[in-house]
Amino acid sequence: MNFKRILISLMVCVAGLSSQAQKINYTIEDLQTVGKDKYVPFWIHSNQNGLIPVKSANVFYLGLQKKYEKENPNEWQWSSGIDGAYSSEYDKNVILNQYYASLRYKKIQILAGAINPVIEYDGLSFSNGNLIMSSNARNYPKLEIGSTGYLNVPFTKGWVSVKGVLSNGWFIDDRYVDDVMLHHKNAYIRFGKSKGFSFEFGIEHYVQWGGFSPVYGQLENDIKAFGKIFFAKPGKVLESDSGSSHNESDNSLGNHIGQNLIKLNYVTDDYEVSVSAKNMFEDRSGMIKKFKNIRDINYGLYLKLNKCKLISSFLVEYYSSLHQGSVEVTDNLSVIGYDSYFNNSIYRSGWSNYQRGFGIPINTPTIINNDHSISFNNTTFKVFNVGFAGSLDWLQYKFKFTWYKNYGQVYPVVEDRSIPVDDWVFLRKYTVEPQQFQRHYLLELKFPAKKLPFDIIASFAYDHGDMYKNNFGCMLKLSRSGILNDLISKKH
Repeated sequence: MNFKRILISLMVCVAGLSSQAQKINYTIEDLQTVGKDKYVPFWIHSNQNGLIPVKSANVFYLGLQKKYEKENPNEWQWSSGIDGAYSSEYDKNVILNQYYASLRYKKIQILAGAINPVIEYDGLSFSNGNLIMSSNARNYPKLEIGSTGYLNVPFTKGWVSVKGVLSNGWFIDDRYVDDVMLHHKNAYIRFGKSKGFSFEFGIEHYVQWGGFSPVYGQLENDIKAFGKIFFAKPGKVLESDSGSSHNESDNSLGNHIGQNLIKLNYVTDDYEVSVSAKNMFEDRSGMIKKFKNIRDINYGLYLKLNKCKLISSFLVEYYSSLHQGSVEVTDNLSVIGYDSYFNNSIYRSGWSNYQRGFGIPINTPTIINNDHSISFNNTTFKVFNVGFAGSLDWLQYKFKFTWYKNYGQVYPVVEDRSIPVDDWVFLRKYTVEPQQFQRHYLLELKFPAKKLPFDIIASFAYDHGDMYKNNFGCMLKLSRSGILNDLISKKH
């Protein structure tokens, strides 16, 4: 296979250029997925960074990474990585997944390229700890500056610390609006130290902006536009041959989405426990202005047992997205609210990348058109997710199940239009009546390398419910990782 030869040659070249002091880590994986009617179950292909096809497939993966070294006393360090995968089920057979380089001074980092999200909660979460950017879609290239962890605030003796990032990225897939940029920033503050009790809260903010629309032409993309999207300020009224759009003038320039987080932690050498709540919002309608608007919340309880092997981690989550914003009526009678998460009337590819949703994977793209517009018609859910992991002697396992009700989309209905606009009462209706009930299960078993020169990972998954056909399937993965320098030296 040419792809294998190319990547193996690249590994050898990197190893030849690196010294023993600069360790290059490698990972090689070969996996096969199987499911009913050629489609694999939900938790086999979801939250896999877009690398596992929906249909049964063989995937070959190879990655190289130079990591930061914890034992290195230097304040300046660098890191880089590149990986890719081959499958006949990919549109172009080959996917270049991660490609990045970063420079770090203490805990301040500058990064350029595309890098996958860190796996949170031992992979037990249905959202990987982020309602907007889980690990479901392929990542996008970006320039980013920020902290790699919490930084102590001076004169607080470590009792107050902060962290944050600022980035701008670019979509490079085929989209309804070409040349779209993606702005991201977050800011967090923590009260308490890393051990014992601590309380943290913060905000994440993402914006699609700029680009060339087939309807409205060139969208605002200069430095003034960046200021507008940074502070979520209104944009211009958009004009086209078919009429005007007040979407960005009534709300904010660009396609905004975000989440707020509060989290209470207690950490000891033996265990750690955290209780969290995340609130999602779009534009002004879901922002925290009135307490009654804070309704679309993801609650989570995570327990890590450092000295217990049978159950080493446990997670339970609940999420509802039935509210989706407050209701305001503008002077031109447009309604602000009922956000229809992950959809947008201007950026019609929505919150997706390479036709996979960025957010929680149960919000799957429902309609994908030839013009690359995408509709997320199932955005309103009640979700319950439980997962736990551990080991039995040398056998490692992970199990999770996700149950949810699908309400489709929420939309407003005016109870009585004959009364003045200021007195209108909006009723919430849903496009799926009666609601659809769905269940997804996953059991993953890992047999670490002992007599064989690779790990064996076997995953078994089952779907049952009203949204998808009942389906049982599995994935068998052979995986080997290590330090490339050592591997080359042994051969010589």
